[in-house]
Amino acid sequence: MAYVERREQNGRRYFYVTKNFRVGVNKWKKIRRYYGGQKPDKDKFKQILDEIDAEAKTKGWLKEKTAFKHLSDHDAKLLEDVKQNFNRWYGKLDEVARKKFDDDFLVRFTYNSNAIEGNRLSLRETSMILSEDIIPAGASTKDFNEAINGKDTLDHIRSYKGNLGKKFILKVHESLTKNTGVRIVGGFRDSQVRISGSEWTPPTPDRVPQEIVRLLTWWRNYEKKLHPAELAGIIHNMLVRLHPFTDGNGRTARVVMNWILMRKGYPMFYIDNKEKIRYYQAIEEGDKGDDGKFIKYLAETIVNQHTFPSKDAQNAKTQ
Repeated sequence: MAYVERREQNGRRYFYVTKNFRVGVNKWKKIRRYYGGQKPDKDKFKQILDEIDAEAKTKGWLKEKTAFKHLSDHDAKLLEDVKQNFNRWYGKLDEVARKKFDDDFLVRFTYNSNAIEGNRLSLRETSMILSEDIIPAGASTKDFNEAINGKDTLDHIRSYKGNLGKKFILKVHESLTKNTGVRIVGGFRDSQVRISGSEWTPPTPDRVPQEIVRLLTWWRNYEKKLHPAELAGIIHNMLVRLHPFTDGNGRTARVVMNWILMRKGYPMFYIDNKEKIRYYQAIEEGDKGDDGKFIKYLAETIVNQHTFPSKDAQNAKTQ
């Protein structure tokens, strides 16, 4: 994916035409061409891109076939652009602006993930709880604690430095479901469950521990072979299909998915409650054996949430 970068130094603007090239399964190289103090027009942009492609070809960076199982090179390049642009932008934020952005993401992630599962708090009420320490009138104890748990859980995954493992998955579930009336907190279910509205039947409870071992074995085998979006999406779907807990399965899967992305240097994202039907439809395709539909949805959502069209739009995210 090619794009124009604008940088400022000593009060002056500098424009670059930039393009990322995949040189390995999860390795990328960037070619950047300085243009000048004005944004290049369409014709000049294309001319510079042709020069960049010619250089990339001589270096053997142009690939004819994708190295990914579920992502096209186009989607992978978009995600790489988002990753680099977001990290550069986020890294330049001062402490106050960064806290505003982090707090805003916390509220939106917690609200939407809980709302998908039936939590009755509004976005504003979730913000009151997490940002202002105010208990909204009429909020139930369960709904309130689910909001508080969202903050505790994101704090935990941001500080966690280990690898994906059984203890980590159980800790995420415990953090999300404590004090909410869930019968087994931080432990696997002991009874058969059904997924409402789905034809998929999760495995019996006696098989859950061995299926978790299988999931973790898959992770170890493919962590360095697949694109991070593929890893995150497939682990999410494996957890949802396994449904290892009495409650909190979807929320746990979404947190673990985001932890994988964050661990690989990508920005975290949330599934909008308004997108719940599309989200469930993509999961159902995974239940039928096609995880590609969910990964495509995941990639599209990340790009849409983290592609800012202008510097003004970037600043607006922190206000």
